[in-house]
Amino acid sequence: MPLCTESDMMRLIAHETNRARECLFMYYRPFGVRGVIAILSHRICGRPKELAVRCAGTRIPVHLRVRTSDISGYDQILLSQQYAFDLPFVPKIIVDAGANIGMASIYYARKYPGARIIAVEPEASKFAMLARNVNPYPNVVPIRAALWNRNGEVFVSAPTAVQSASDKVGFVVQEGGGVPVRALTMRTLMEDLQIDCIDILKVDIEGAEKEVFDRCSWMQNVRCLAIELHDRFKPGCSAAVTSATADFFSVQRGETTFYIHRSCVAPFGESVSFQQRTLAHPLWRL
Repeated sequence: MPLCTESDMMRLIAHETNRARECLFMYYRPFGVRGVIAILSHRICGRPKELAVRCAGTRIPVHLRVRTSDISGYDQILLSQQYAFDLPFVPKIIVDAGANIGMASIYYARKYPGARIIAVEPEASKFAMLARNVNPYPNVVPIRAALWNRNGEVFVSAPTAVQSASDKVGFVVQEGGGVPVRALTMRTLMEDLQIDCIDILKVDIEGAEKEVFDRCSWMQNVRCLAIELHDRFKPGCSAAVTSATADFFSVQRGETTFYIHRSCVAPFGESVSFQQRTLAHPLWRL
């Protein structure tokens, strides 16, 4: 084995220094000095394992696990409002597919207190935190399951080394290998819960959108879709969603693509270009 040269050592030190700086900033940005103290304490003595934090305007805390993606999810969704947009209607039914620990469900529950929110999450530890976080919100219904292209059973597993290196992917759903969990189609979910129309469908399912949206027959029952696509480690995700959303307008914001059914913006008329609509309508003032 070749000896580590001085230049190799310097590069390694620089790399680890940058990683430490990014980690500290990730905790400082949403929590200030409290966050920095928490992550340093956790690294030294293993505590605290969780943080209970409150967003402005609410006394209800959310619970976040230290050294997990919970922290970035809280920052992006509840603080930076990743899913913030205005609709030309008041949503009554919202499905949060890939609900993780419940940040998007909580965001929607606060913004639309009259809506019924279905939060679907397959991974056991995330689902436990999801159920805990949404417990104070009676309009949120947590369901442990994975959306798929068939009913039955699939498996939840940690990402591969390639996926972990190339993306911030979390647990993935696949046909074999991992922890078994109930699989169901969107059509089955809608039938079981007696849902005729989904006003907002939020989807972040780590590549399973390829299976869920491929040849789907239920998108005519969706008015607005907010989705993160994962072609970078499962080719075909965007193609499946694009095929299913032929009757939708779309706009990109960061890693999220928003789709709205043409019928929801029909009052603008076909004489107005889509670009003009996106600039004029409050829906697209993101």
